[in-house]
Amino acid sequence: MNQAILNYAAPLSDSYILPVVFHIINQNPGSVTDQQILDALKDLNDAFARTGPYAAGTGVDTRIQFCLAQLDPDGGNTTGITRTTSFFADIDQDLEDDRLKNMVAWDPARYINIWYVTDIKSEMMARFSCGYWSRIKEGGYATMPPGVDSTDGIVVTGFGTLLAHEMGHYLSLYHTFEGLDCANSNCATSGDRVCDTPPDGSIGNSFSCTQPQNSCSSDTISGFSVDVPDLINNFMDYGNDACHNAFTEGQAARMRAAIATQRSGLLQNECAKPCAESIIAGFTRNNPYPLPGDLVSFTNTSAGASNYQWLINGTVFSTGSNFSYSFSSKGKYKITLKAYNGDVNCYAIYTDYVIVTCGVVARFYPDKREIASKASIYLDSIYFTNRSVNATTYQWLMSNDNGMTEQLVGTDPDLKYVFQNPANYAVRLIANNATCADTSETFHFEVHDPTADGVARLYSTKCFNDTKVKLSLFVCNNGYAPIPSNTPVSFYENDPRNGNTNPIKLEPSFYLPDTVKGKCCGTVYEHILNVKHSGLNKLFAVFNDNGNAIPVQLPNGSLQESDYQNNTTGITNFSYNVIVTPPEATLLPGDTLQLAANAEPGNTVSYVWSTANDLSCTLCPDPILIAESSTVKKVIATSEYGCTDSAFVVIKVPPADDFSLVIDSIRCEKNDSLYSSFTICNGFSRGIVPAGLSVSFYDGNPSQPGAHLLGPVFVSPTNNNSLCASFHHTLLGIPGGKIFAVVNDKGTSNPLQLPNDSSILEKDYTNNGAGIIYIRDSISLLPADTAVLKEQPFPILINTQLQDPASAIWSSGSGYTLSCYQCASPVVTSFANAIVSMQIINPYGCALRGQTKIRVFYGGKVSIPNVFTPNKDGRNDVFYVLGGKEVLMVKAFSVFNRWGEQIFQLKNAPPNDPGFGWDGRYKGKESEAGTYVYLITIMFTNGTQGLYKGTITLIR
Repeated sequence: MNQAILNYAAPLSDSYILPVVFHIINQNPGSVTDQQILDALKDLNDAFARTGPYAAGTGVDTRIQFCLAQLDPDGGNTTGITRTTSFFADIDQDLEDDRLKNMVAWDPARYINIWYVTDIKSEMMARFSCGYWSRIKEGGYATMPPGVDSTDGIVVTGFGTLLAHEMGHYLSLYHTFEGLDCANSNCATSGDRVCDTPPDGSIGNSFSCTQPQNSCSSDTISGFSVDVPDLINNFMDYGNDACHNAFTEGQAARMRAAIATQRSGLLQNECAKPCAESIIAGFTRNNPYPLPGDLVSFTNTSAGASNYQWLINGTVFSTGSNFSYSFSSKGKYKITLKAYNGDVNCYAIYTDYVIVTCGVVARFYPDKREIASKASIYLDSIYFTNRSVNATTYQWLMSNDNGMTEQLVGTDPDLKYVFQNPANYAVRLIANNATCADTSETFHFEVHDPTADGVARLYSTKCFNDTKVKLSLFVCNNGYAPIPSNTPVSFYENDPRNGNTNPIKLEPSFYLPDTVKGKCCGTVYEHILNVKHSGLNKLFAVFNDNGNAIPVQLPNGSLQESDYQNNTTGITNFSYNVIVTPPEATLLPGDTLQLAANAEPGNTVSYVWSTANDLSCTLCPDPILIAESSTVKKVIATSEYGCTDSAFVVIKVPPADDFSLVIDSIRCEKNDSLYSSFTICNGFSRGIVPAGLSVSFYDGNPSQPGAHLLGPVFVSPTNNNSLCASFHHTLLGIPGGKIFAVVNDKGTSNPLQLPNDSSILEKDYTNNGAGIIYIRDSISLLPADTAVLKEQPFPILINTQLQDPASAIWSSGSGYTLSCYQCASPVVTSFANAIVSMQIINPYGCALRGQTKIRVFYGGKVSIPNVFTPNKDGRNDVFYVLGGKEVLMVKAFSVFNRWGEQIFQLKNAPPNDPGFGWDGRYKGKESEAGTYVYLITIMFTNGTQGLYKGTITLIR
């Protein structure tokens, strides 16, 4: 049934008009007027269209309407209303539904049959809670699709929202509270199978239209953005009828889908008259309950017709205005009146069914339809009210599926039966008189086992005074019979059902102080167990256990129960416990860390931290720690019940300082010492250069054997509150080569192994050292080695890093004259080869000397030497081109080794300048002594070029 609806996607634009026929079943059916039916139909259409009194509702127009059928099943005009006199106007739904509908029913595939009765004996829902039954009686009922048999339709005792509700069922809608739970795993198959109605776990006990309850918290699974209240205003809900005014779009779509698939036979246009004449057929009869041989008179009440045909089971028996007939035997007879005028094909029809019986009708109804009863446990009864017709004697027959074959249990008109055993029962009534008998339908019902079924629930469990446990518990009764007071609950440390463990029964046991009613949970009680040790974190409770047998085997008490499998319950993780976050941390000095202690279960009255140093507070759950050094912090928590627990935080503060050093310069000092300038930096972002930090200097790599400490060791005198600081230090001696310095080194290990000073630790010692090649302060003269024309004056320049080169003292000698002897740049005039020397004293008291070698030539166009000695003695150290005035520039100058590899190249250089020549080095290294090939292109002042090639000998 439901799968067809789920698989059908009805277009939102579909609109339907469905035919209905009202069957008025009453002891006086004429008391219900046609206008009352028309009013009921209008109200039904308003409810489905959200118009009239329902216009202010929050629902939708379902696009479904209803009409009184205008076409009779036999093809004639009809009013869509039938009237039947019968005592079945007051029916028992379980026993007499088929008898009611057997009296009159139109084709259920083409029409919606609505039987209007005066009362319905029923019990739609029976619920037992806390010792009492609540029973809900129905005002109507309907068959769900597809409903293909003759009982398909709707039975109501009234109209308005009741009829709208039952029509919803007829068109496939369930109650909004279907299942009475909040299950919502799939809104298309859970609950009422509609996704825009929120789950509803209540049967509609909210009597406030403006403030309905919210019985479920699973609404958002259906797509609701938030949890919403129950739809108390929905036609498919129960509760206050005044609230009902709405169908949802999802419900409308489901009903349209049912019409288009399972009830598509209703779409045959039975709402249109077969012909235009205004004819109404109708009749009454004088005997509603005829016996065989009784004459029944039918009185014509038609209007607008002049001709008539009376038919019995389809055969014409009379064409008179009225009709009488004697029914000779029992049976069901279809009486049809066809009324028409001149056109025999345009007629109206009215049909009634005459049911001839022997005169006895067996009828009864029970006052309850679901009970729980068992001898010696909890007894209940059902009262069966006899309302048979024309009977004088009675037989009540009963059976069950628990060994009771059908047997006579009573002969009085009514039967009150006390049930000794639970089972599925069947009961029927045979009614007799002197001439005939009738048997009722069989009433099937269940008598539940009322035996108590207790379950102990541990509501909360907490440590108490370290060696006790304070718990809250309650007992629920899943049965019907009450659980008496003084029923015991025993407690164990381990599972008492397992013989392989040591259960250890705890004292004292708990005894129920009150009775727990059936299908109910009792009061929450507090109980204290004496555990006699701390740290209990697992507890088992056994209901209805006297505690005199281990392992526990139930029943072990005086109370009889229906189920002993649920008597044992356990709880863990209730020991008072404090947790600190984080449990450990690695920090840098000066870092802050938020600590947090949380103890549970229950309330904590105090937290105490130790030690106090580095903590912002000690009597709080969440102090802030400022890291200084590695430490362990402890917190002790105390509960409101006097239990304590402690936890620890491990703080690791590894060395964060990271010293590195750069040698800025090394200078000669007083010709016997070195003056060092260096900078120390700390790689830690919050670090400083502290006092007491040592720096050692070595004349070689101190990590290798053979290096010597150059004393004295430097020690920083004060704290320098910055990441970098510069210092000066004098070292004794003037070693040559590379000088090494190591920060945070006292010079006490050979070879060097860091750390060798535990007072100032670092995170990284690989970057503590630095080296520099010490080169004695020197000067150079430009040119250092030159050839000039005889008596051609030229200046000599001093190349030095000294700040005051003007303090130079030039020496006098033969072969040249100087323009000054205590100046920075004298002009020299050479008339012979000569060496010009000079001396400067540096700022640290070391003497520096330099010289220039002058070679004089007597003219000529180009002069290229064939030997040079690049030994830095100031004489013939550079291989360069000498030229006369005709030489404009050295266009290209290349030197090749013996393998043809070019090792020197120069372009567009001036001649006669050793600064533009080859110094005998290749790629920073001194070339081997030997013969090299040169190619030199010289551009002359007249614009010509000359190519010179030859060999040059390098001598070391």
